Amino acid sequence: MSMYLADIGVKCPNCGVKFNSRQLPLVVDTGLRNSELRQHVGETKPQYEQYSICTCPSCGMADWTLSFPATDEVCVLNQPNSPPHLQYRQAALWAEKQGKNFYGVGMFYLYAAWCADDINASPQNREYRRLAIDALHKSLIDVSCPMEERPDVEYLIGELTRRVGDFEACKNYFNRVISRLPARLSTMARKSMKLADMQSTELFDFD
Repeated sequence: MSMYLADIGVKCPNCGVKFNSRQLPLVVDTGLRNSELRQHVGETKPQYEQYSICTCPSCGMADWTLSFPATDEVCVLNQPNSPPHLQYRQAALWAEKQGKNFYGVGMFYLYAAWCADDINASPQNREYRRLAIDALHKSLIDVSCPMEERPDVEYLIGELTRRVGDFEACKNYFNRVISRLPARLSTMARKSMKLADMQSTELFDFD
């Protein structure tokens, strides 16, 4: 997959400062996923998620790129050149501070883990997954998780638990929820449980 990047002027919705951001205007869905439901984009690293986050150089607000409206005005400032996983972490902390929903916080931490994986940033990637698990659990309780996303989130909690090495917790969790997962996700859950039996944290393809 080729990445076509563009410099796009945006305005911070928090402080109003205008700055240039580096964005990927178009992401083509390959239809392929791994066991964490992350899209495959071939052997490209870092992958497209690094361009889905934006941080204001003035107030430090971090959020999804689409949360920053585009502007045609000339911008002299540029988006900070910090690692994407740290920007996602900042977005999660900002969302928590603003009292936003746990689903959004969980997704920020999940993307942070993926971006940390891309640059082999460990143990940060494991810590982000633990934080994602906690937030996604809470999103099922505070109902911030969209109804159509609940099956994916329930599956993801178990898979992320295996990925951080909590094998018994992974199996116990899946044993509780597998009966209500759709067929495609219950099949993946069983594969994850088998890998947990082998004490493996490896990713696998989503069939």
